[in-house]
Amino acid sequence: MSQKFKVRKLREQKPEDLLKDLEKLKGELIQLRTVKVSAGNAQKLGRIGLVRKRIAKYLTVINEQRRNQVKSTTKHASNLPVDLRGKKTRAIRQRLTRSEKAQKTLRQWKKQNNFPLRKFALKE
Repeated sequence: MSQKFKVRKLREQKPEDLLKDLEKLKGELIQLRTVKVSAGNAQKLGRIGLVRKRIAKYLTVINEQRRNQVKSTTKHASNLPVDLRGKKTRAIRQRLTRSEKAQKTLRQWKKQNNFPLRKFALKE
């Protein structure tokens, strides 16, 4: 386990296998933390960080796979799930669409039609 851990290998695994391995890692982390409380040796304490990073890598790959699966199923849907939409800024997300901006109230429409902008010709 001292060798470098490759995420590339994780991406090839099935989600069920990833979840099983993740549970094993979580169990190992719990054991290491109990050893830490009971004043264990320093070698095991240094392993806590490695296990935590490995758990993070597993979770990242699992979330990636889920997102890709949802993307493929909602590819032609008109509305995407919230977590797949572009984040941008709140102001941009709340902004009105072009059609919403162009809409006018009945009063505005009457005023515009009954009192159009006047055009004047200038004498030279």
